[in-house]
Amino acid sequence: MLTKILSIVAGITTASLPAQCLFQTVTTHSIGPSCNLGSTGFCAIPSVPSTLTTTLDTMNCKLIVQVNQFEGCGASVPLRLLVLGTQQIVVSLPEFGPGCTLHVAPMILLAGTTGPFSLDLPPGVASMSFLGQGAALSHFPMTTPDVLTFTEGLAISLQ
Repeated sequence: MLTKILSIVAGITTASLPAQCLFQTVTTHSIGPSCNLGSTGFCAIPSVPSTLTTTLDTMNCKLIVQVNQFEGCGASVPLRLLVLGTQQIVVSLPEFGPGCTLHVAPMILLAGTTGPFSLDLPPGVASMSFLGQGAALSHFPMTTPDVLTFTEGLAISLQ
């Protein structure tokens, strides 16, 4: 009887444990350049390229993706966008600056006002790859209009 009870308790405990995250590393490589408008003369902020950085949280099986843009001299970033997909494209976006290009065919569009995007990863999967590109809306109190800058497109691989 005691063996049966211990077996049931072990089954309940095992069922409540999260599945193991098999990802151990994240690597990225560029699939296209970032772009910004030229300097507004206000601390030359738009000439600072936006960047997309990734960090793998293996304890919680999450990919942390940060859209970075300069926030100084009174400038703020009230909106950050992240596009994820599996196909590379080349869509010219000249209204945002010379050479601006969308590099990822959007399957998922995420928007946030602060901090990084935390993406839950599927447990039990050993590898996956996809594409990502970010954008940051920079607000400058001394200039108008606000400026939308784009990160480089990245191929993201998890192993």
